[in-house]
Amino acid sequence: MESATPWRFSLEFDEERSIRNGYDPDELHDCAGRIVEPRGNVRIGRGTWQAENRKTQFAAQIPTMMHLAQQDWLMENVASWIAWEDDPEGHDFLQILQETCPELIRS
Repeated sequence: MESATPWRFSLEFDEERSIRNGYDPDELHDCAGRIVEPRGNVRIGRGTWQAENRKTQFAAQIPTMMHLAQQDWLMENVASWIAWEDDPEGHDFLQILQETCPELIRS
């Protein structure tokens, strides 16, 4: 029986910047969902997705988050991106990208 929560991540968009760039923040969440949900992630709240289960969490989350990070519409409007693995505090994924793939940071 699985007792631990599967990995998850949460995106928060800068609402003012999104509107200035011609986007509705809710539509941005929906666009992200269209990318992540077919890859084994389930939306559990506004801007938050969780792997369907612990067995597939690595394949569901890591490649999906990197795919999202390559989307201009997301990177130009994201304000916060936190990923939780097996820890309660989470990791600032934007900071991780800044350190490992700074060319992806647009905001």
